[in-house]
Amino acid sequence: MLLLTFSFVMNTTNKINKGANEQDFFKWQQAMDILTYESLKLKFVSQSGNVTKLYNEGTNKEYLLYLKNGVLKLTGDESGYQPLLDNVSFFNAFYDEKEFTLKIRAKFHEKEYYKELVLPIRRGE
Repeated sequence: MLLLTFSFVMNTTNKINKGANEQDFFKWQQAMDILTYESLKLKFVSQSGNVTKLYNEGTNKEYLLYLKNGVLKLTGDESGYQPLLDNVSFFNAFYDEKEFTLKIRAKFHEKEYYKELVLPIRRGE
């Protein structure tokens, strides 16, 4: 009886953990999809420290991608921001000019994620 109860508890715990991992991966994918969303058509502008500046020609707006107080944020020209992920303990973005790729690493809920986003460079006017 004790073994059966222990087995049930372990099985339930494993299902909960698997569901949480799948939900975290979905949140990560959703955040990265926002950055590559067709209507934004973001272009890379520059990086300063751990802040990445992006630009949308269609709306003539600049955006900042950065981590603050555990929240990965995408800000616009206005005072507000869009939270992409919360509970983020690490974030790093590096733009590879040879591959036109923004390489993003993040850690949230103690799991590491990595994504490469193809973004053209905004050339000076």
